[in-house]
Amino acid sequence: MKKLILTVVALLTVASSAFAQLGSLSTDLVFVPVTPCRIVDTRNAGGLITAGTPRNFFAWNGTYVSQGGSATDCNLPFSRNVAALALNLVVIGPTTEGWIAAYPAGTVRPNVSNLNFKAGDVLANSAILKINQEVAPVGGFHWTLYTTSTTHFVADVTGYYIKPATTALECNVTTADSLAINQGPTNGVYWAVAAVPAACPTGYTSVSLECSTDSAMASVSKGGFNAAQCVGNSLVSGHTMYSGRTCCRVPGR
Repeated sequence: MKKLILTVVALLTVASSAFAQLGSLSTDLVFVPVTPCRIVDTRNAGGLITAGTPRNFFAWNGTYVSQGGSATDCNLPFSRNVAALALNLVVIGPTTEGWIAAYPAGTVRPNVSNLNFKAGDVLANSAILKINQEVAPVGGFHWTLYTTSTTHFVADVTGYYIKPATTALECNVTTADSLAINQGPTNGVYWAVAAVPAACPTGYTSVSLECSTDSAMASVSKGGFNAAQCVGNSLVSGHTMYSGRTCCRVPGR
């Protein structure tokens, strides 16, 4: 039993180390839903896709009329930061049974299918499609469709995945605790220690300790047993020392 428990713990440790790090530009993608919008319809432009002949498409182009789709931009941003599209793929009237595969333009076609069909079907399936991010937002193809049967084809977009945007930290300082500082002895070694300031609000992380006094005559620094408190010394009595925390979080997290 002990060996089994250790094995499970080890497996969980390995698995957790593979999790995406928050804010990773390659793995921590943000999904943005859009109102379903047509970006491809070969019945309106391009005509039937011939069996065994791949056809390239734009992921964003300002308008999708050239692909038989919407005259709008479908709320898809012109940005290399878009990494994947959420699509609904539809075959309409294939001449024989077969399958289709959608994949990033300029890459080797994977040995898998997005949709399998019979002759004459009108059949749909959803897919998360990685796109070619290396081409310019306008002027290059982003994804490719391959079909084993001559067919009309439709693609509707329902959302996209984009790299996380860099955002400034949102920070605030907790309400400062205060403590009166009295005059120390002539050798200046008498220090008053302020109480540890209140903890950060839920969702915020303490990034620094803030220490101050009400007069330049009083010296103040970070100290205490674990450097988590403010300490001060004064040449005259009646000054006040303040201690607080700077607390920060990533907006939206």
